[in-house]
Amino acid sequence: MNQLKLLCVLTMLALVSACASTGSFEDAGDGYVTKSGGQIWVNRFGECWGHSGRTADSSHPACGGTAPSMAPEPTEQTGYFWPDDQDRDGVVDAKDGCPFTPDGIKVDSNGCALDDDGDGVPNYLDACPGTPAGTVVNTDGCTRKIVSLSGVNFAFDSATLTSEAKSILDNAAQTINSRSDASITVEGHTDSNGPDDYNLGLSERRANSVKSYLESKGVSASISAVGRGESDPVSSNDTRAGRAENRRVDVLAK
Repeated sequence: MNQLKLLCVLTMLALVSACASTGSFEDAGDGYVTKSGGQIWVNRFGECWGHSGRTADSSHPACGGTAPSMAPEPTEQTGYFWPDDQDRDGVVDAKDGCPFTPDGIKVDSNGCALDDDGDGVPNYLDACPGTPAGTVVNTDGCTRKIVSLSGVNFAFDSATLTSEAKSILDNAAQTINSRSDASITVEGHTDSNGPDDYNLGLSERRANSVKSYLESKGVSASISAVGRGESDPVSSNDTRAGRAENRRVDVLAK
């Protein structure tokens, strides 16, 4: 009787062993593959497990050697991360000479806003693009005016300074000398009334009249005079007030 029991036990063990070494593997979900009969489990790390612990089954490719150690699950990173190009101008921060350029501004290879006229004021802030090289400009990129004689500051149709214009130029002379400007330019302008050639000549005579007066007041800076005629209006010539603004002489720092 005992021999019969022993034979039964050995038979059952043989059947269990056969189930563990034969059959096909099926996906059991969550990264596990189960062998038919439920005897072998292969997890996503290549480890093969049976009822008695981790085992190896040469019939499955993942069970032919030592399984890699289990790596921790990757965790999602949260919070603020400093970008490589914080102003998003296409130049990485490590090479960006101007790392806080406003969005949408065109930059050079150093990441700085373009300044086509080289006056130190970038294009997007420059109200007077195309300023001649070497011109002294204000923060808006426009030529720095020391004084502007606008309106009726000359006798009608002449280059003779009025008393009002002389008073303004007296103050301008003090300002110029206090700033020690190396050189200044006097520009004469007219409105659009009259022939172009005549207006150009009139503007030149008025510019030279201002130059002479400043020199008589002891201005030590080098002064050049130029006439612009009606070519550079600051207001509309269609109105009386606009024409008065255009009839002017500007004293500009160079």
